[in-house]
Amino acid sequence: MARQLTPLGRFLFVVAGLALLGYGLYKYGVLARLTSVLAPEKRQEGTVSRDDFGSGSAGGGTASATSTGAGGSAPVGGGSRLKRPIKVAIVLWGGYAGGIMANGGMLPNPASAFSKDFGVQVEMLQIDDFDKSRDAFRAGGDKGGVDVMWSTVDAYALEYGGLSKLNPKAIMQYDWSRGGDAIAVDRSIKSVADLRGKRLACAEATPSHYFALYVLTQGGLTNRDVNWVFTSSAVDAANVFKAGKVDAAVSWSPDVYVAARERDGGHILASTKEATNLIADIFVARGDFLDQHPEDARRFVAGWLRGVEMVKKNPDKAAVLLQKSLTGVNTLDDAKGMLDDVKLPDYAENRAFFSPQGSIVNYFSIYQSAQNIWRKIGKISSVSAPQNTVDTRYLEGAGEFFPGASTTEAARPEFEFNKPAPRASVAPILTKTVSIYFPSGASVLDENAKAVLDTQVVDLAATFGSAYLRVSGNTDNVGSHDANVRLSRARADAVAQYLASKGFERNKFDVVGNGPDKPVAGNDSDAGRARNRRTDFEVIPR
Repeated sequence: MARQLTPLGRFLFVVAGLALLGYGLYKYGVLARLTSVLAPEKRQEGTVSRDDFGSGSAGGGTASATSTGAGGSAPVGGGSRLKRPIKVAIVLWGGYAGGIMANGGMLPNPASAFSKDFGVQVEMLQIDDFDKSRDAFRAGGDKGGVDVMWSTVDAYALEYGGLSKLNPKAIMQYDWSRGGDAIAVDRSIKSVADLRGKRLACAEATPSHYFALYVLTQGGLTNRDVNWVFTSSAVDAANVFKAGKVDAAVSWSPDVYVAARERDGGHILASTKEATNLIADIFVARGDFLDQHPEDARRFVAGWLRGVEMVKKNPDKAAVLLQKSLTGVNTLDDAKGMLDDVKLPDYAENRAFFSPQGSIVNYFSIYQSAQNIWRKIGKISSVSAPQNTVDTRYLEGAGEFFPGASTTEAARPEFEFNKPAPRASVAPILTKTVSIYFPSGASVLDENAKAVLDTQVVDLAATFGSAYLRVSGNTDNVGSHDANVRLSRARADAVAQYLASKGFERNKFDVVGNGPDKPVAGNDSDAGRARNRRTDFEVIPR
């Protein structure tokens, strides 16, 4: 006759079973994975300041031009030609005009420039869902996915670690955002300094977030000086601003402009129309695709850049193709507006962008700054050398198709400043205060002062490429008023002259001598007088 377990025996039996189950989950790592999903580790968020951006940030722009990517500057060779179209993930954005023009649309086209002039077939897939686009990249073109994906340099720095098993490489830049990203604010906010303590909406860990952090820090704030409202998308950020739930929002065109227009008193504080060299869109290719089909990669880069030339020659045709090709472009005016929101770099500009010596703001400086930022606020725990994330051989190899293009890798001036800077009553987007030491009574920059400008101001002037920079000299109240005004202007002029020697037009800089008339502290102490002896840099929109 079988014996039945007592209630206590059944309880002990269940406990033993659960213990065995728990041990098994722990031993094989299942418990750790579940914990990371259900209760992810929360890293302490650091403080992001102006010193985290530009040439002053650790390690920025130190790669050599010949050390980029696998094989350095060795010529492209080996592999085999691809027997199918190159598959490219894109989104709803005007920056793809070059490729769409070269392809005559999204689908493989035997009559296209890609096919006839460069011997490659290209298929572009509009995948607006970010996660799905990355899933397609992980799958690869041979398995129903894509060979090449879109990214921005700042976003690539964030996601590189998660993709590193694919050995991805940035291979070209297809656009700069030129108005596509913007900050909408309410009527109470006139400058970046007014954002202190305000509710600011954006999609976390996106180009919008990076744009916001840059503008905040250059205006003297940190990431801790605003109350972040993180949304699931940039579109949602624009919508919560339009609904009056936040004081400001970072989003993209056209949603951010619609939100600013439809909210009473709303306006645009800053956009990439002024911060022209901040959000750089790039193509990233799978390492196996590059290894197996290097010649196709080279011809893809060349064909796309030929398409850029075609767009510049016939922008109206490009707008028509954009409207026909991209889902979500309702009118021809919408397509033209999308083209206005981007700049399409040509072959020579690509070479300059991927050379640390070619541009003040380049791939390496942006990647390094972004990587530092994401790590500081707890979004990534490990970093990678920027030169290991890019391979310029395909771009360099494309030079065969552009024999007249410059290969000196020196950036060309883009914006002209023929007109004087806007009047002093025009409110600056932001003001950056820098302490520059001058010997008593002198207006000559020493090497230490030049180093301060190199690390704290040159990058600001380059990033806000289309904007004027007002250089305002200030003194304490020691000595005569008139002498201090003359001295402050002479010092501001010396600063402007030095900045112009870095490749900027002299007319970009508006020089003002305030003397002791705009103190930021009392002049009754050494510390206060030291604060008043400063140079202010105001970013002034056109």
